[in-house]
Amino acid sequence: MPKPKTEKSPTVIKQNIFYRDAAEAAKRLRVSSIGIRYVIRFSLGQRIEHIALLLSFTVLALTGLAQSYYDSLPGGLILALLGGIDTSRQVHHVASFFLGIQSLYHIAIFVDGAFVHRRFGKMLPAWRDVTDAVHLMKFNVGLVSRRPIFDRFNFEQKAEYWALVLGIFIMGLTGIMQMFPAQLTLILPAGWVIPVSRTLHFWQAVLMVLAVLTWHFYHTVLKKLNLSIFNGKMTIEQMKEEHPLELAYLEQASAAIENKRWPLEIEIRAENIYDAESITRIENGNADEVVSKNHIEGSVE
Repeated sequence: MPKPKTEKSPTVIKQNIFYRDAAEAAKRLRVSSIGIRYVIRFSLGQRIEHIALLLSFTVLALTGLAQSYYDSLPGGLILALLGGIDTSRQVHHVASFFLGIQSLYHIAIFVDGAFVHRRFGKMLPAWRDVTDAVHLMKFNVGLVSRRPIFDRFNFEQKAEYWALVLGIFIMGLTGIMQMFPAQLTLILPAGWVIPVSRTLHFWQAVLMVLAVLTWHFYHTVLKKLNLSIFNGKMTIEQMKEEHPLELAYLEQASAAIENKRWPLEIEIRAENIYDAESITRIENGNADEVVSKNHIEGSVE
């Protein structure tokens, strides 16, 4: 049986950084009181935002589906606990208001980062996401010997994020259409706009709930037990496994903090990241399977 070939990755990834980037990278690399190195992956504000999203989404899902399935046992139980369908509807509207405020806050954070601090974040889709997806499929079927190296967010996380953005937009638009039917029918045909909005709202809600339970919950909690969105931390070993490109950036950017000239160009060599993974596996006792070719070399210029 032929051995899987090695997938080619970008040889060198160059990036210009400023002092603030180096200082931020240095702050994110930490050592615990017992000597374990870890990375601050999410800030306190990001964690609070995620918890607020989780709570508002859960309340909306429970109260919304309970109204649709009022004659089922779970739906009837939820409505009974809330004091009836009218109260459930009011709770649903309050939760949707908070989700709307949170969405506006999230947009404001993006606009501030993009136009004030010139940072567009790592969630924007890129062609690399397509090549990483193809690379991962090849790795899963044994056509290549190495996994793709991911940055702060991989293509799956980006897909989840933008699906959530689209879902919230559709849910918000169709929800507003149902909250103000009289005003809406003054400008749009009453015969189809409300039924269509109700149908879209219902099926988008079902799709989002199923996606969260079967995809997001499985990948983050059941499969990897990744709690970084709650405690903000990932160990160095977890970063090497899930986000080696981001870890390489943090290490090189923080190492450049004493530089006197800014901006500074740093280089991240993909081959060094693969070599680092090889060394890690050898240290874990799998030297027969993987042999490291070179030592890890920093490449700050």
